[in-house]
Amino acid sequence: MIPGINAEPLNKIRIKGKIKVYPEDFVVAEIIKKGFSFKEGKHLLAVAEKNNLDHAVVRKILGNTANYLGIKDKEALAYFFISFKRVKVVLKDVQGLKIRIVGRTKRMLTRKDLLGNTFKIKIRDCECNETAFQNWKKIMETWTAPNFYGPQRFSNNNHLIGEALVKRDFKRADELVKKSGHEGLTAVPLWLKRFYVQAYQSYLFNREISKVLNGEVKGQPTTINFAEGFFNGKVEIAYLPGYGFRDKGDIYSKALIEVAKEEGIKFRHFYIDELKEISQEGGIRPARMITHSVNFRIDENANEATVNFILYKGMYATIALRELLLNY
Repeated sequence: MIPGINAEPLNKIRIKGKIKVYPEDFVVAEIIKKGFSFKEGKHLLAVAEKNNLDHAVVRKILGNTANYLGIKDKEALAYFFISFKRVKVVLKDVQGLKIRIVGRTKRMLTRKDLLGNTFKIKIRDCECNETAFQNWKKIMETWTAPNFYGPQRFSNNNHLIGEALVKRDFKRADELVKKSGHEGLTAVPLWLKRFYVQAYQSYLFNREISKVLNGEVKGQPTTINFAEGFFNGKVEIAYLPGYGFRDKGDIYSKALIEVAKEEGIKFRHFYIDELKEISQEGGIRPARMITHSVNFRIDENANEATVNFILYKGMYATIALRELLLNY
């Protein structure tokens, strides 16, 4: 069960099936925005191919010499961009990782340059129910699938450590960090401490979305016209908790306020005086998944199916598949 999710999928006809039997069954590739030039400049731009390799290994290899735009699943064949600070770099050969230089850039890539990710996923031992796939396709294409945070966000009790930090229970945070395999809270790098707090934000966000889906709060959502790259449509806005949160009076604000009360926290608690660098202001996040190019192909003879889709950045394929597969 994914932390914070307490709502049934919208698709009432879902199927049995297996994904990630082999890394090549789950292919993901980044899409950067148009207009980013890689013809000249003082930084190198590369494309990496990662096959069944933990992203922590990539982080260890690159250190602080490069930027990348997102963390990709371990059990996958992933293609992603790397922006190097220097023109001259020494690339090490590592099993499961290939890096190819594709050009030069005038500035380093940042997350703002990422548009989304394209996915091609094979489902094996599949109950090939055409209706289930058609329902899933409609839910995805109409931007109605809930935009929960996926399981990758919560491994090793990340959100529980984040909760302890927000509630200033540093002793408990230290104990949980040690249980996750680290020497202790003080030994954990700053980026990981920040990630713990963000994981707790994600847990609260999932609870917020669940409350709305379950009809536990009444009201109307705030919607905006969303247009970025080839994504174009209306989207509901939900809220990430943080010290900057303000009640907008809409249904997602009401849901988040209820969640915070049940958790025994105030939004100002996300400003952590003892560790200011990991404080979180909060913000907005689409309540529904933003998608493009959703398709599927069924091979009944092989009991297999393949789904293809593009997700806006920060959205999880595992959550998209939750609307199709019974074991998600």
